[in-house]
Amino acid sequence: MDQVAAGTKIEELSAELKALRKGLGIQAPNLPQHVGVLLRQVCGIEADDSPGTVRGKVDETVRSLITRLPESQRKAARLIFGFDTPADQRYTDRLMQLGTGADRNVRTMQRRADDVVRLIAETAYAAPGRLTHAGRKDPWHTSALAVRLTFAETGAEVFETRRIISHVDGLEEIEHSVSLARPLQPGQPLPTLEGLGIDVVAGGEVHSERMVSSTRVAFRLRPPRPLDTGEQHEFFFRIRVDEFPSPFYCCTPEYPCESFDLNVRFDRRHPPSRVWRIDGEFSKDAEDPLAPRKPLWPDNAGEVHTSFHDLEPARSYGLGWQPGG
Repeated sequence: MDQVAAGTKIEELSAELKALRKGLGIQAPNLPQHVGVLLRQVCGIEADDSPGTVRGKVDETVRSLITRLPESQRKAARLIFGFDTPADQRYTDRLMQLGTGADRNVRTMQRRADDVVRLIAETAYAAPGRLTHAGRKDPWHTSALAVRLTFAETGAEVFETRRIISHVDGLEEIEHSVSLARPLQPGQPLPTLEGLGIDVVAGGEVHSERMVSSTRVAFRLRPPRPLDTGEQHEFFFRIRVDEFPSPFYCCTPEYPCESFDLNVRFDRRHPPSRVWRIDGEFSKDAEDPLAPRKPLWPDNAGEVHTSFHDLEPARSYGLGWQPGG
């Protein structure tokens, strides 16, 4: 594509993306009916795709483009298009959230929004072959994971909230797994999830527990109803253990994960001597305390907070620490 043609395409796609952001944005009930010609090409939409499939492809493609923006622009982009906002929040209300203080001028915020849309369009034509998930076999991916780990004298509690997006129609089960504090011995019966201290507080029914290693139990979660392409579902776990498995907490996704927010509250009576960030390491290296890493420090409440974006499958992200003496 020559420079003039590319510029024209970018301008046309920008106009289609501006139309997409109007009203309820990505959450608009009639979205599949208002996807422009160029955006259909970018998303890999076929003529016989169902409305649900069209919505799913648009959702995934725009999310994918946003993840490739500079980090300073991603939050604004998600807000502009209505990702993770109230379903009834219109564009003008979302736009007002872009400004702060003296910068809260409608024209200024509109220019910022237009700049972000233009950047997304440029990104689409910078790497068009990477936009769709047509060749990927993942049944779902995680759009947001939030974990709060709290230590106390009697053990630890993990609170996990995970939002997933289906890549297929009729997704009935979501695979999940957690590590155990103590390895199971050969022949030892598998304890129930309740016996392992795992509660599904909201989001579905758990079944088919099984060991995938001596220290890891897998299970399946069945949502209240099957999910179609592009549909989101959120579930919430609480895990209580008398003894924490290892001096680190990591997310090692099997499928891509857009964002991971981790907050660890240490027991202030037994603070760690040091804490470090684990960012995209091989799982076998995550436990290594000697590897060079970015140090972090608990605040006055004994808490350490960190976040990650665009997590790659089979890589580990989280925090490690050295217990105090």
